[in-house]
Order: sequence, then C-alpha cells, then structure tokens
Amino acid sequence: MSSRAETTADEQQRQQQQVDIEETISRLESKKGVESVTVLTKDGRVIRTTATTEQSEVHGKLLSKLARDAADIVEELEPQDELSFLRIRTKRHEIMVALDHSYLLVVVQSPQKD
Repeated sequence: MSSRAETTADEQQRQQQQVDIEETISRLESKKGVESVTVLTKDGRVIRTTATTEQSEVHGKLLSKLARDAADIVEELEPQDELSFLRIRTKRHEIMVALDHSYLLVVVQSPQKD
C-alpha cells in the first residue's frame, strides 16, 4: 500500500471515529439526568466534552489517574481480567467511566432517587 493510500485510510478511520464519538455523545446526552459527557485519551487529554473546559480538564486529570490505578489493582488481583467500567456515586452526582484501550468515556449524571 502506498504512503498516500495509508494516509487516506488513516484519515477515513479518524473521521469515522469522530462520527462515532458524536453519535455516542448525542445518545448519552438525551438520557434523563445526564449533565455532561466527556471523551478523554488514556492520559486524560480532552477529545470532546459537553462540560465546561475547567470541569472536563479536572475530570480528565483525576479520572484518568483513578482509572489507571483501578486497572492496576484489578490486574494484580486477577491477572487474566481487565477493568472495563468504573462507577462513583456521591450524594450529588454519579460518575461513570467506561474504559477502552485508547479512550475513556466519562458520563456525569444526577443520581436517581431510590
């Protein structure tokens, strides 16, 4: 495959990833109680967010570290397994973090009254 064809294929893949991200954010935002949706790189850099810049940067920094630490714990406890989802519930919010090999998806919502 030529270098130009590889570049075109890479660009098409990036465009498809962007479409997938936008569709996922739209779907999640439409759910009752969802306050923000943020897509992060594994190291916490914001790719796309519906939150404020300040909130998304704080979430990126802290939640990426928490996800790495939690994944390390799971690996140590069960070497054949891996962490795929984290849920944190406080009195005011519920923060859900879905882990992928390249990205973190963070959803912040108001907890449902039990």
